[in-house]
Amino acid sequence: MRKRRAKGQDMDQMSRRGFIGAGVALAASGAMAGVITSDIQASTLKASKTTPLGLYLSPTAAHQAMVQDPEILFVDVRDPIEITFVGHPQGLDKIIPLNVATHAVHPQSGQYQMAANPNVVAEFEALFRSKGKSQSAPLFVTCRSGSRSATAARLLIKAGFTNVWNLTEGFEGDKNGNGARAVNGWRNRGLPWGYKLAEGVAWNRHSA
Repeated sequence: MRKRRAKGQDMDQMSRRGFIGAGVALAASGAMAGVITSDIQASTLKASKTTPLGLYLSPTAAHQAMVQDPEILFVDVRDPIEITFVGHPQGLDKIIPLNVATHAVHPQSGQYQMAANPNVVAEFEALFRSKGKSQSAPLFVTCRSGSRSATAARLLIKAGFTNVWNLTEGFEGDKNGNGARAVNGWRNRGLPWGYKLAEGVAWNRHSA
């Protein structure tokens, strides 16, 4: 089990995150405030969800950690249009897409092709500067089901970030036998989510 040190608690920021049932989550966690504890074993993960740091969290553990320490940065790396229609976790600090949808359709899949965001690392660096954080500050990253967030984490680790945690179930979670994303994930775990973005969270293409 991996542990990393986080910072102290700020009740005003907890209120701004709007976490529902914070007191229940704190009581249930049983963990010391300021310590992030991984609840995911790397051996249970697909390679696409792993990172060199080996720091992994379920949505429930991530939510509990952020209730205890609202200073933890929380970023969703999905495409903004995807987030618009599907929803997002409450408490995000920023949307920084790893890839963005284009208007070109892939001939084999019949789906819109995605283009890499060339500024993804620079946008994370800008977020950290705006918050007065060093690259050793804790960062939680999420996506749909934990693979894109792992890819983003690998890029950030290569760039010098040393405390990047992947939410391995993501927002929607993994597919069941019928192809529906109803197995796990932030939303399926009953954690706070919605469609309306808080001020300053939306992606700005020129934010770096």
